[in-house]
Amino acid sequence: MIKDSKLKVQAQIQGDEIRVTGKSRDDLQAVMAMVRGGDLGQPFQFKNFRD
Repeated sequence: MIKDSKLKVQAQIQGDEIRVTGKSRDDLQAVMAMVRGGDLGQPFQFKNFRD
């Protein structure tokens, strides 16, 4: 889902977490909105969002 979005971000699976990194804050916020809007059947938590 994230890799198919064509946003300039990288997604990595780390155990039971998915780490998404990118240079643009707008791209990261777009990924957050996409994950929130998707019906994935899992609870999600976002943390460590920095400038």
